Amino acid sequence: MNTKIIQKHLIKGTREFEIIGDEINYQIKSPLGKQALTVPLSALNPEPVVSDSMLSFVSRVNGEALIELFLDKPDKTTFEAFVGTLQELINKDDFGRLRPKKRPITIDLEQLDITINMLNTYIDPDEIQPLLTALTTLQTTPDDIKCLQDLADAFNALGFVQTSVLTYAPYINSMLSGVNEDETHADHYK
Repeated sequence: MNTKIIQKHLIKGTREFEIIGDEINYQIKSPLGKQALTVPLSALNPEPVVSDSMLSFVSRVNGEALIELFLDKPDKTTFEAFVGTLQELINKDDFGRLRPKKRPITIDLEQLDITINMLNTYIDPDEIQPLLTALTTLQTTPDDIKCLQDLADAFNALGFVQTSVLTYAPYINSMLSGVNEDETHADHYK
């Protein structure tokens, strides 16, 4: 695993990045001065954005670039190894995001219908439209693991609204955690 990289640019100076535990530390030395910052891996979207000669890892919350690397510096192999390691560790550190298990679960269509109705009743549908779309799609194809992944992606993109969603629709957590409800808990959602 490549956890450290030093990049040099004739005009923009030197950038040094090092992954330590669940954070990435970086220092920038440029003609304008020095800058140092530490960013938790959990704050970063694992899919980088390429723009001109830069590759950026952006914030999960607001899409702002938090880590900016010069493309292919110091060389392509070292650069790609570092970016791959960073992506892997961001995904590994991503314990707070819900994602479906690889094995299918039995979707309770009645609970799914209750979930959609509760969300439409208690949360502004415009705030959660991608989530409602994913839930509706899951209703039509409940055995499709791709629909569960789309649901997870829509839920994870909600930000602070997640708490409200889980308050009114706890069945979402059950679906995405891959747990089939037994009879003693099924009434909890009604």
